[in-house]
Amino acid sequence: MTFQRDLAWESLDLAYRSGVAHQLARYALRLDYKMLPENVVHQAKRCLLDALGCAIGAYDAPGRLICEAVAAELGGPEEATVFGSGLRTSAYNATLVNCFLVRFLDYNDVGGGGHNSDAIPSILAISEREKASGKDFLTSLVISYELGYRFKDSAVGFSFKEKGWCPDTRGGLSMPPALGKLMKLTEEQIANAIGICASHSLPLGVLDADREENTMMKNLRFGIVSHNAILACLLARKGFTGPVRVVEGDQGLRQAIFQGNMDLERLVDFSGWHILDTRHKTICANAGSHGHISATLEIVKEQNLKPEDIVAVKIRAGRGESRHTTVRAKKYPRNAETADHSACYANAIAIIDRTFGPQSFSPAKFTDPLVLNLIEKITVEYDASVPAWGGISEITTREGLRFEKRVDTAHGFGDDPLTDGELEDKFQAMALSYMHEEQIQNIFKKVWHIEDLDDMSSLAKLMVTGLR
Repeated sequence: MTFQRDLAWESLDLAYRSGVAHQLARYALRLDYKMLPENVVHQAKRCLLDALGCAIGAYDAPGRLICEAVAAELGGPEEATVFGSGLRTSAYNATLVNCFLVRFLDYNDVGGGGHNSDAIPSILAISEREKASGKDFLTSLVISYELGYRFKDSAVGFSFKEKGWCPDTRGGLSMPPALGKLMKLTEEQIANAIGICASHSLPLGVLDADREENTMMKNLRFGIVSHNAILACLLARKGFTGPVRVVEGDQGLRQAIFQGNMDLERLVDFSGWHILDTRHKTICANAGSHGHISATLEIVKEQNLKPEDIVAVKIRAGRGESRHTTVRAKKYPRNAETADHSACYANAIAIIDRTFGPQSFSPAKFTDPLVLNLIEKITVEYDASVPAWGGISEITTREGLRFEKRVDTAHGFGDDPLTDGELEDKFQAMALSYMHEEQIQNIFKKVWHIEDLDDMSSLAKLMVTGLR
């Protein structure tokens, strides 16, 4: 019987070591900074700079005060920095606040299977905790983007939205390897951390659904998952176990969520560098809104149109955009989380202010008669000819003039990414209300030369507001 038992155990161990969790763990552990091509390193720095800018630009968000108050109440060792206030707290607590800040404006990047810059706060917090170098930080950042992309890419013929799930579920697989590498976990420990995290980090689609008003919790869709990933790594490092066949096992992710529609070969195909596909936003809005908002902005600027000149605005967009940002729950937003996903509100503000950025979410704007009057003049229609990052705006004036503009690929997307200079300008525009110019320039220097840092704390400490 001992012979049969040993064979059974060996068979189980072999199945575990050849499974998805172990393969993801091995990828993370074997990837070294020296293996990263120059363009991958540079793109990782771009993602970091953009995320830090989005975070400081969200300093006045109402939810920040709540998250920070909870972090202070929970307490803990002073091992990581909260952006803005400079509160020193546990990496666990700092992740909660900083993830919220990065996501709040809906200004952060599109890549890594979603808005993967949401992963950066936890990686930076753990880097502070573990006194990791800039090279170690960059390597883990790349791991999070690469594994996040592969999770999304493995969902062949599967729609997260239609099935009621959120793609930020990917963090259960991508974050334990990224964080576990920084925490010097073994392959076995990272695989168990994946099982622990992925088996209970399953955000629902209701957090960003077509027919629902958005709430503060939208900003922690990924944040809570990465928060859980830290806990999972801490538990696994001390020997706690999780279901390492969390993807392919009986009632695992592939069966329970993907209903069999998950290509495991794609999930563990580690060829290429998909972080290079990441794109950065120019407008504080749902990515699918950028085309039509850009079109509206071009018209009003070129024709010097004022709100009182306009009698009708007709927006044409792709299928997802036309149903995701136009329903009654989003037409008249009453919070920033809904406003950045409201096609009617965004175009009304674009006409009035000739921009749609961090300043567009003042509560006074939600009840402004001028804004509400314009919203009533805006309609949104589905147009099958409009690509994902495109949109059409048609504006009719009181004089009977009609102006139409089509944008197939909004600036920042596709083959038209933001330049390094534009990313710096974007950061500066958000940070100048909270930081001195010298401080901003020091952040730029740290980010662009992050590989030279021996301890990531020096960058984190620069992310404290200098004017308040």
